[in-house]
Amino acid sequence: MGTPGRGTDPDPSAPIVIGLGNPFRGDDACGLLVARRLRDRVTGVARVLDRPVLGADLLELWEGRRLAVVVDAMRTGRPPGTIHRIEVGAHPLPASLATTSSHGFSLAQAVALGQTLGRMPRRLVLFGIEAAAFDPGTPPTPAVEAAIPLIARRIEEELLDATGAGPFSAPEERSDA
Repeated sequence: MGTPGRGTDPDPSAPIVIGLGNPFRGDDACGLLVARRLRDRVTGVARVLDRPVLGADLLELWEGRRLAVVVDAMRTGRPPGTIHRIEVGAHPLPASLATTSSHGFSLAQAVALGQTLGRMPRRLVLFGIEAAAFDPGTPPTPAVEAAIPLIARRIEEELLDATGAGPFSAPEERSDA
């Protein structure tokens, strides 16, 4: 089962924010939670995916985009809640990120395949939250919960820099006038 094609995208080169994760496995939900936080704030500036995505579908989602931002849980040995930002270039991701994934196909594998096949966005930025707990049926840990609004703000800054749009306001702060 794949992800909807780009035929539904009004601007297939527009920035995209992709939140990865499993909503039922503790800290693994963090990418989805960041994307949900951003969805209404960046409407009209970037497409936001806040539902589970298979790693192999990332190629179709990000290919040809000016900017793709991917958010996921990471395990590198740093303290839980640590924020990682990696701007992907022509080189493979660090070996510490080339681990297995709850998405069936790791983010590192998707990046490597995209680089090999020439199916990358012009700019790819990965944000990760150092995760600690992936137990089924549990909520994210407090350290990961605390990092979610911080990463959301940093992604808004990436979008502002890339598009000139913003500053972004929370939906309840918007005026109908």
